[in-house]
Amino acid sequence: MARRVRRHANPFSCNVELGMLDRMALFGREALLEIELGPGNASFLFDRARACPDTDFVGIEVRKPMVDQAMERQERLGLKNAVVLYGNANFNLKGLVSPNIVKCFHVHFPDPWVKKRHWKRRMVQPQLVRDMSELLDIGGRIYAQSDVPNLAKEMYYFFSEDGSFESLLDPSMLVERPIPEFTDWEKHHEDIGEPIYRMLFEKVRVAEGPVPELEHQEAELK
Repeated sequence: MARRVRRHANPFSCNVELGMLDRMALFGREALLEIELGPGNASFLFDRARACPDTDFVGIEVRKPMVDQAMERQERLGLKNAVVLYGNANFNLKGLVSPNIVKCFHVHFPDPWVKKRHWKRRMVQPQLVRDMSELLDIGGRIYAQSDVPNLAKEMYYFFSEDGSFESLLDPSMLVERPIPEFTDWEKHHEDIGEPIYRMLFEKVRVAEGPVPELEHQEAELK
């Protein structure tokens, strides 16, 4: 039985250098990529990998025990087009791959870090949004969701204000899943009828100017 891993982890405790991915070493090819930031047990990532064999999938997870468990499962499943790496998306994304290689980023239910002194630990920051934008080609997408209303609003605000993205879903964010795959946490909320706030952004232009300085929002847990 896999040992229990803490759901919360201070991202600043992860200080690894990933450098640029050697995709030939990882996958034996150089296909387009989808990257999930904070994949947890990687159930969503692996389901996407099985559904899309022509695409390679990378997860970046800040909890090392969760990475180890995910890679043990990857080996059992025999997946050749998915890998989970130990790293911090806010530090390791820039320079991870060449521009225009990633076709979609996924950010599912990131930790809201509700205390104001911890807001800097939130995954989705204006700089991360710009880093994602620089790795996406025109037409590339970001699919994100949260069960915390104000955190979802903050994420939506950060994506909207970067200057390179346009929303493809209703701004209420209370929409059906745009793709068939789902996370375990997502399924839990659907089963008990609790709202999920989903957003899908497409890169339509290259952002100009500096990364915007934007204010964070209070986020209360239900």
